[in-house]
Amino acid sequence: MGNLNHSLSLPRSFYMTKFTTLAGIAACAASLTVSALAAGASPIRSFGPQMRNSNEAVSIARHYMPTRYNSHFVQPNTGQLNYNHGSVLLNPKQYVILWGFKAAGDPDKIGALYLGYVRHYGGSGMANILTQYYDIVSGIQHNVTNPAHNGVVWRDNSSPVPAHATDAQVMAEAWVAAAHFGGADPNGAYIVVSPYNHDPQGFLTQGWCAYHGASQQGGKTISYTNMPYLPDGGGSCGANFVAPPPGELGAAEGQTIVTGHEYAESVTDPSPPSGWYNNSFGEIGDECAWTNIQNDPFGFRKFTMQPEYSNASASCVHTYP
Repeated sequence: MGNLNHSLSLPRSFYMTKFTTLAGIAACAASLTVSALAAGASPIRSFGPQMRNSNEAVSIARHYMPTRYNSHFVQPNTGQLNYNHGSVLLNPKQYVILWGFKAAGDPDKIGALYLGYVRHYGGSGMANILTQYYDIVSGIQHNVTNPAHNGVVWRDNSSPVPAHATDAQVMAEAWVAAAHFGGADPNGAYIVVSPYNHDPQGFLTQGWCAYHGASQQGGKTISYTNMPYLPDGGGSCGANFVAPPPGELGAAEGQTIVTGHEYAESVTDPSPPSGWYNNSFGEIGDECAWTNIQNDPFGFRKFTMQPEYSNASASCVHTYP
């Protein structure tokens, strides 16, 4: 990755002059392994289990979505995803946590956008792409399902929001949400959305728009996503990519693009890279990231989305079959 073009759309809160290679980021108190990347591969970090109290949440893996201006994203990749014998989210459910939005404000109406997005995603043609992927337990194949109404939005205005949350703080909020909804859901994707002007540590400055991973606590594991308030990132994370559909602001388009990317990866590879993964190009969303963005139909609504990779057709698609 190199220097940014000075003509691109810059974030509201600060100027970013250089990408930092993710593989070069130091990791403290962690067993860090960096995947061997083929030319043009997505930056990946995998963190081994850390030696901590069993009741303390720990990140056991993370996978990043680089910003739009990474030079890798010129055209879709076409590498088949390989199954690495891990679990997938068979009956997936989105838990979107709007963390501290009441105090911080929501100038780009992300909260309302998520309410419509989560309500209409389940049962859609986009969600059906994921059903071709599966896990195998005791020799039996189980495919991902596409349940309707598969998500909820929770406005957590009680938990304090740091100015710039760490990964540990985002994980902790995911576990707060799990407790709020009755306990850790093994099929849940907990998407922690930081509020306006409270960008989590590393957002943009380390070359990413969001990431997902797996977290363990007390012998249980959940899939969690660190999702910033993406209009703060401007064009680097998808703002004003295409003409927005009704009900979605151009500044907020990155929110649905990136959420769709991370959710699809959380379902098919919840603990990367143990699920569906390509050693050269990454996960289901990476192969198609920042390409062929369009407004996809979700029932009577439309949302700005990227395609996802289909092993069945060896291509990036917006619906399946």
